[in-house]
Amino acid sequence: MKVGRPPDFTTVEYKINREEINLPTVTWHLDAVEPRLGVIKVNLIGETTPGEIRRAIEDLQGREATAFVLDLRENGGGLLKEGINIARLFLRDGVVIEQQYRGQKVEKYSVEKSGLFVDIPLAVLVNENTASAAEIIAGAIQAHGRAKLIGATTYGKNTIQMVFDLQDGSSLHVTAAHWWFPDLEFPKNGHGLTPDVPIVAGEQGKPDPVVAAAIQELFGQR
Repeated sequence: MKVGRPPDFTTVEYKINREEINLPTVTWHLDAVEPRLGVIKVNLIGETTPGEIRRAIEDLQGREATAFVLDLRENGGGLLKEGINIARLFLRDGVVIEQQYRGQKVEKYSVEKSGLFVDIPLAVLVNENTASAAEIIAGAIQAHGRAKLIGATTYGKNTIQMVFDLQDGSSLHVTAAHWWFPDLEFPKNGHGLTPDVPIVAGEQGKPDPVVAAAIQELFGQR
């Protein structure tokens, strides 16, 4: 890259090396009001997300967190396989989801061994923009009775698309499969998962009523 600087605009050449940098998909912290609560915010579901969640929990446990919220609000999903693997972290056994591609047999994704975090006190935060692979995590946890969902009804996306790039730069999205929870109605009445504890989100910058409800569920206090 060449750059000209005033006043004489003498050309200076810089060499730039391109490098792919993986951005974290998970952030975490101790709650300011209840420092025993570890808050794990999952922004999207990627290849590194299961490992990031594991590191988050271990770090927060080292800082004396005794209960956790998995915040899936505003999470539009991502990779289906990683969504299944995240759910497996919190489940002891059973089926996560069943899936079927058009014209093919039903595939069943089960918990292969007891998850690393089956015993930690947990709540899952959801809203109307929690969708797809994020709904797999929330729905599997709810279907197994592992933790309560707190917040608003989720988006309700249980399909898998194949994407074909076209010559003009556009793309064609074809629905190729759908998935479901064996023990849970989903989508329900055209919508997604119904929270166990419905809460209306508060104003930005104010105390988060959804987290406050999680504190109430996990510690019995506000």
